[in-house]
Amino acid sequence: MFPFISFSYASRVLGPEAFGKIQFILVFAQYFVLLAAIGIPIYGVREIAKIRHDETQISKTVSELLFLNGISSFLLLLVYLGILFLVPWFHDDLQLYLLGGLIVISAFSNLDWYYNGMEQFRFLSMRSISIKALSLVALFVFVKTKEDLLVYFAVVIFSILANHLWNLWGIRNIISFHFKALELKRHIPALLTLLGTSVSISIYSVIDTLLLGFLSDDTAVGLYTAAVKINKITIPVLIALGTVLIPRITQSLESRDKIQVNKLINQSFAFTCLLGVPVSFGLFLFAKEFIISISGPEFANAALTMKISAPLALIIGIAHIFGFQLLIPAGFERKYLWATIVGMVVSIVLNLLLIGSFKDKGAAVATVVSEIVVTGIAGYFAYKYIKFKLVWGMLSKAFLSCLLFIPITYGVRTVAENEIICLLIAVPLSALVYFSIQAWIFKNPLIEEAFVFAKTKGWIPAVLSKRKGRVQ
Repeated sequence: MFPFISFSYASRVLGPEAFGKIQFILVFAQYFVLLAAIGIPIYGVREIAKIRHDETQISKTVSELLFLNGISSFLLLLVYLGILFLVPWFHDDLQLYLLGGLIVISAFSNLDWYYNGMEQFRFLSMRSISIKALSLVALFVFVKTKEDLLVYFAVVIFSILANHLWNLWGIRNIISFHFKALELKRHIPALLTLLGTSVSISIYSVIDTLLLGFLSDDTAVGLYTAAVKINKITIPVLIALGTVLIPRITQSLESRDKIQVNKLINQSFAFTCLLGVPVSFGLFLFAKEFIISISGPEFANAALTMKISAPLALIIGIAHIFGFQLLIPAGFERKYLWATIVGMVVSIVLNLLLIGSFKDKGAAVATVVSEIVVTGIAGYFAYKYIKFKLVWGMLSKAFLSCLLFIPITYGVRTVAENEIICLLIAVPLSALVYFSIQAWIFKNPLIEEAFVFAKTKGWIPAVLSKRKGRVQ
């Protein structure tokens, strides 16, 4: 909710051009952050999950990975600054780019991998909510006009740095840091592979925005970013369950418990399908209404771009299952590396071919195709090397449940001309129809579990509870 509100407010206040400028600078800086991470955010979760009950090994591993990350962050900062001062193209907005350098140098302190590996999700949630709330207040108080560009970027930087400082503060009494007799070499082989994966992912993830900025203009970047951000805003929710399950999947793979692995993966897949399909379907059908309601009329030209990129949430959600929940925990980093390399090549080629003629729309096509390629290849390797079985019927049932969105869309548009009113009617109505079909026709087990949980909490009226009991 916080990213949604802040994005909506910032894009409306700044407009496509100014918003696009900041997004380009942010993506440029984050590219160096991804390189500086050298695969530790992925590798760290897996390694911590393996040794989570050994405090001595945890302190040793965290110290070693933090040391490696610190070195890489410093080196990448030097490269970042060198590019800024040597390439004239960056000089017009040098102050903003220098501010972005704070993200690069602080990259080493992003210890989310430790907390995820230890399954300390409450800590991460409390940190995230607190900092996002504070950043949102700062946004409303200090960012009022398009001239507040620097202030807006400073608020964004603050939220990132505050997360990192909170992480360091959280482990001060837990981890005994030792920077002598470090065994750094034991991490290098896996990190080099994951570095390649991170580079590939970072390139095909940000090359669209970077090339759009270099080959087009800030307005195109702003329109594209608005469309893609709206389509991707639900991704953290879609992969939330899978992220929570990664340590358990890792432990099950270590103990060769194939039944448990299959169970956990299908739980994650069912959750992704249940939410990902209707989200993508709804964003496609109501692209114009969403883009205008969230970012303002100035972004109306991004509606087609949003339609093109609508499937991203579902595609990336499934890719996360194959890559981060299966291949990497199972030790097949190289296989996932190949998937991301091919995706990177496809992304670069398509962006170069399409951006010149189609601008933000061409970048959207390139992004969707490259994500499909990565998902397909990762899925192939996951099926080949890890024996598991996904219940694909959940995906088709979700699609069938969404078909009634189409008449709802046209019906609502005939009675409501205002975009916000249209969404206020259509979204709840579509959700009611979708989850009713999932619950009463397809008997979705996740809906059943949610119903039982709500029933035990007393959130469901007695009449509805009895009716549900008869359906069972």
